[in-house]
Amino acid sequence: MTNLGFQKSSYLHQIKVLLLTFLITIIPFALILIFLKLKTQVSTDYLTRDPSATMNAPFYLGFFSNIGILLWCSSATICLFSYALLKKDIRAKKYSSFFLFSGVMTSFLLFDDFFLIHESIFPNYLHINESIFYASYIALVLIFFIKFKTILKKSEFLILLSAIMFFGLSIICDSIFPNIPIAIEDTFKLVGITTWFTYFARICLQRVSKLLSFSLLQ
Repeated sequence: MTNLGFQKSSYLHQIKVLLLTFLITIIPFALILIFLKLKTQVSTDYLTRDPSATMNAPFYLGFFSNIGILLWCSSATICLFSYALLKKDIRAKKYSSFFLFSGVMTSFLLFDDFFLIHESIFPNYLHINESIFYASYIALVLIFFIKFKTILKKSEFLILLSAIMFFGLSIICDSIFPNIPIAIEDTFKLVGITTWFTYFARICLQRVSKLLSFSLLQ
């Protein structure tokens, strides 16, 4: 009877998780779809299908841009997952805060790159100069460095600095040298994203491995 009761409880919990997953997926999707449909008056297919399929373009359209988005997403996921693992460990409180901040910051960069927020939405729809966005980037990075300077000093700091350097080169190409081929600007950005991913993947792996090693010793 106890085992049967446990199974029923487990099934009910799984059903609740499924329902919550459906709601989290369908409700925002439907609201955004309706909003964009009303604002843009475009076919629903334009909002749901893959861009290359919609335009009958080659599958490799935006290949490196898509790789960058995947790396942004991977970085954010790794950081937030590490936060979820470490948040209950009192000894890892500083690192859990570090990973949470890093995950949220990376998610911010991900959404900006994926939805072209500073390139299109801000200047074209909200009529806000993209320099304000760059200023917010700088402020966010400064807060990050000041708040977590102790952790950063102990980590593979040069890898993170290299990522920021390449992002800076990409921004300089975009803002100061507009005649430079876009491929060069995007290459700098992709190298920056790859290096960013490398830094956070390594530090997350190191801290989670340390937590698991300590748990095994107990």
